[in-house]
Amino acid sequence: MGRVCVLLMLATTFAAAADQPNLPSPLTLAEALNIALQNSTNIRTALAQLEQASGQYEQSRSPLLPQLDIKAHQDYLTVNLAGLGLLVPGTTTGKIGPFASMDARAFVTQEISLSSIRGWQSSRSRQESSRLLLDNARELVALRVVATYLDALKAKASRDSLLAQTKLADDLYRLTRSRVNQGVAAELDANRAMQQSNSLLQQRQEAEHSYVDAKLNLANLLQARVTADFDVADEAAYGTGTTPDRSSALQTALASRADYQSAEANVKAAELQIRSIKATRLPTLTLRASDGQSGFTPVHNVNTYDVGGSIEFPIFTGGRIRGEVQEAEGALREAQAALDANREQIEADVQAAISGIQWALLEVETSASNVKLSRQEVAFTRSRFSQGIADNTEVVNAQDRLQKADDAQIRAQYALGLARANFARATGAAQQTYRK
Repeated sequence: MGRVCVLLMLATTFAAAADQPNLPSPLTLAEALNIALQNSTNIRTALAQLEQASGQYEQSRSPLLPQLDIKAHQDYLTVNLAGLGLLVPGTTTGKIGPFASMDARAFVTQEISLSSIRGWQSSRSRQESSRLLLDNARELVALRVVATYLDALKAKASRDSLLAQTKLADDLYRLTRSRVNQGVAAELDANRAMQQSNSLLQQRQEAEHSYVDAKLNLANLLQARVTADFDVADEAAYGTGTTPDRSSALQTALASRADYQSAEANVKAAELQIRSIKATRLPTLTLRASDGQSGFTPVHNVNTYDVGGSIEFPIFTGGRIRGEVQEAEGALREAQAALDANREQIEADVQAAISGIQWALLEVETSASNVKLSRQEVAFTRSRFSQGIADNTEVVNAQDRLQKADDAQIRAQYALGLARANFARATGAAQQTYRK
């Protein structure tokens, strides 16, 4: 039996894996985001919570609408009137029957209560809060996808940079070996060039492994088929442009962030809940009506009806309403504190993202200039070595500085891309920015 269960679990696992989508190559950032938004378990969880809130909303609305019921019965019975305290002359037990009784009618009731109306409004606000949390879940998924995609893009750029550096080192070794064979360079130069080539080869192999790891992490995040048989190639993910304005960005964030709007909806729901509880002190009016057939059988019957109403005044509830109000007021203060904390976090997010963009733009500009100068230095030193003016130490050192400059530029571009992703999230525009 246990073996059968294991086989069924394996079959289920393989079936689930077969349903996972294959990633296109090259994979753009927009494609990655679309796949994640379709497969994310966080979004499915938020959808489930929204469904629950929608069900609670429907339940709270139900008492505000007329309730219609249809009931029918056909009985054959005996009754002991003595058991009801009624004595029938001429009988010793008071038993009558058997006799038939039939009744079939429709009932309509309508309750009018301000408490139910406020409760329905509170439930509607909570439903809106859940809907906004779904939007917020999408924003968080977008941020994670962009960050993971940038990791893969950075790893690929490092690999490509080291590939180019390895080619330069190999060219230098071949040039040095040729000059050694011609007797115009020392064997030490060839040894030095080979050491640099081997060192760069090792770094390139490590970078290749890092790129594979980054792609596997991305595929896992997208809940697609976990494989590294694809490439990332959307360098627009790094972003460009100027530093955003702080005040306008903060205003945009407060108007657009779904988590902040959800917190506002929770505060409104808590306020309405207090009003709903306080309204239970007011009278409740109930209207009812019924109409149908009554008699011995469905064939022998007459039409009867009943129309009426009632009003209920709560006089003494033993402190129940006061306790419920106190509990609801505590929930309101908690919701208000969460709203204030959310606003402070949004301000911090916006400030940090703008500072990150500002710093990264400067780093990108500086690193690009340094790469240009390093390439010029490599060209000058190679020319000097080819002319026999100097040994290849200058070339090796220049190529090492070029490698560091390339690496600094890659890190600066990555920092800019991540800062812009954080800014898009901070202003509630991650999906809008990256989902095209």
